[in-house]
Amino acid sequence: MHTAPKPPFIELRDLTKTYHEGGSERVVLQGVNATFPAGQFLAVTGRSGSGKSTLLNLISGIDLPTAGGVRFDEIWLHALDDTQRTLFRRRYIGFVFQFYNLIPTLTVEENLLLPLELNGITGHKAQTKAMAFLERLGLDGRGSSFPDRLSGGEQQRVAIARALIHDPAVILADEPTGNLDLETGRSVLNLLQETVREAAKTLIMVTHSQEMVAVADRVYRLEQGLLTASASAS
Repeated sequence: MHTAPKPPFIELRDLTKTYHEGGSERVVLQGVNATFPAGQFLAVTGRSGSGKSTLLNLISGIDLPTAGGVRFDEIWLHALDDTQRTLFRRRYIGFVFQFYNLIPTLTVEENLLLPLELNGITGHKAQTKAMAFLERLGLDGRGSSFPDRLSGGEQQRVAIARALIHDPAVILADEPTGNLDLETGRSVLNLLQETVREAAKTLIMVTHSQEMVAVADRVYRLEQGLLTASASAS
């Protein structure tokens, strides 16, 4: 039986990321220390270019830190090799991006089936799960459509379904409403929040939305390479 993993405790310890640009060095993250409790909604704010997307890439293991590390319970991501990090990310992490990142040559249903297939879930069980998600998100009947036939809000709902369908413990969302109008963005944010809370998952969201900041369990601000807890809605 495929069961959702328990959300992990996440720690950032002395997390540092620098890039070499020409003859100079740019420090994006500078010895960041933070702990993210399991099963909470955590919002990360900050100016454009402050390193918020870099932070998500480090938390997911897509990118490796220059120094320090990211720990999921007892697992340090930087201690895993490339294949181990890929398998870890595939199983335990779901992504929601600003520009949806749906595969244009696959139908909506096929986009949802892909993360299931990568986790060894195929056939009737996978199709039933995909159809259930589409119905829940008000997209039943759109499974055979290609992404470019959907509105921005519909595409983002598909992206949320794709992020959640394989029962990851952690959802990372990078400005998930940045490409949507206000009303559509509000409905997508509500949907993401409700769906994640119902399943007791950890949601780490980079956002400029004050509405999301207001309902987050914890709010962090990334500024000048440092991450600080700025507020709490609880």
